[in-house]
Formats: sequence, C-alpha cells, structure tokens
Amino acid sequence: MKFSNINRIHFIGIGGIGMSALARFCLFNDKQVTGYDRVSTKLTKELEIEGAVINYSDTMDSISDYSA
Repeated sequence: MKFSNINRIHFIGIGGIGMSALARFCLFNDKQVTGYDRVSTKLTKELEIEGAVINYSDTMDSISDYSA
C-alpha cells in the first residue's frame, strides 16, 4: 500500500507525542485525519486547529462515520 493512495487516517491516542507527530505529518500531506484521546490537551487543540477531527468520548455512541 502506498502512502499516496491513503486519504483518511484515524489515530488512537492522537494526543501523545508520537501519534500527534504522525497526525501532523499526515495533515501536512493533505490527508483527512481523525482520532481519539481521553482528554483535550495543547497538542490535540493544535491538531484540531490544523484540521484534525478528534473525539474525546470512549462510548460506542460516540463512534461516528468519518466518511463525510
């Protein structure tokens, strides 16, 4: 699978230092980035400003279709 063929990427633990760096790289490369983390932090807020859609709830009801 080529990175250029991937359009959407979902990160679990997107607020961590490693995952947030990968998410930022994907945003920089025009990928649609979504993710989950337990709490909002400076890193997650920055990612949201940059275009990531982040969910902070871990219930089944909070899982949505990110295909839009």
